[in-house]
Amino acid sequence: MLKKVLILLSWASACQAFDLQGHRGARGLAPENTLPAFAAALALGVHTLELDCGVTRDGVVVVYHDRTLNPDITRGPDGCFLDKRGPAIRALDFAELQRYDVGRLREGSEYARPFPGQRPADGTRVPRLADVFALAAKSGNREVRFNIETKLSPQAPEETLPPAEFARALIAEIRKAGLEKRSTIQSFDWRSLRVVQDEAPEIATVYLTGSRLEDNALEQIKSSGGRIWSPNYRTLSAEKLKEARALGLKVVVWTVNEPQDIAAMLDLAVDGIISDRPDLVREEMERRGMKLPPATPVQP
Repeated sequence: MLKKVLILLSWASACQAFDLQGHRGARGLAPENTLPAFAAALALGVHTLELDCGVTRDGVVVVYHDRTLNPDITRGPDGCFLDKRGPAIRALDFAELQRYDVGRLREGSEYARPFPGQRPADGTRVPRLADVFALAAKSGNREVRFNIETKLSPQAPEETLPPAEFARALIAEIRKAGLEKRSTIQSFDWRSLRVVQDEAPEIATVYLTGSRLEDNALEQIKSSGGRIWSPNYRTLSAEKLKEARALGLKVVVWTVNEPQDIAAMLDLAVDGIISDRPDLVREEMERRGMKLPPATPVQP
């Protein structure tokens, strides 16, 4: 009974009228998953900082999207972009990871093309999850939430901790910061979410789905104990939204960047939007008379 109560409380605390989430901080404006990106999102005003995590060889929970170093955003100690995929986060100690610069996109790359407005921040290093928590606290924002993704895959088990160990490392960091009620853990790899639900029911979970949606995906989420579904916005229709509502699922879509798509998702009345351009989401919210989250500027 206590576990059920904790799950309901964690879900209730995750729910609000509308949830504006800055994707990887504010990837359209500053280098993804860095303190400058999270500072940019806080300065604009978001309800939630969305981010990705890995765990280093020496057990440090860090904020980085890929399981291995991405050559389109990562420069080595020589100042040059990596010429191929780098080592796995899991294969590096935190001190070794700090040798890499993640403050700029590789100019001319396909990866950089969607983000012409991203301002570089040369010299930026991969932050610890604890650093992101500390930045939010420094801003004075005591309401902002953290939507944290476990980056692991059954197709590449050697590149990360096993799901249970990964989930426990993340749970420990959240509990250490006392942010259980302001955090959610999301994943495409639902194995890690089941560990969270079993061992930390006070932390809400989010079930991610990709560009292809299985016919019974929503039923699977519900039967797995899920209460929040986060689909690729292109896969969401009015019918699917109605089905999710009937199952009692909250719906937060990713990653919505274009003004017409932002408007379309708000027209559907989704529960939240994850965006590389939270500034554009705010503009549309303001046009509609929606309540905006407070801006809390902070220096990274």
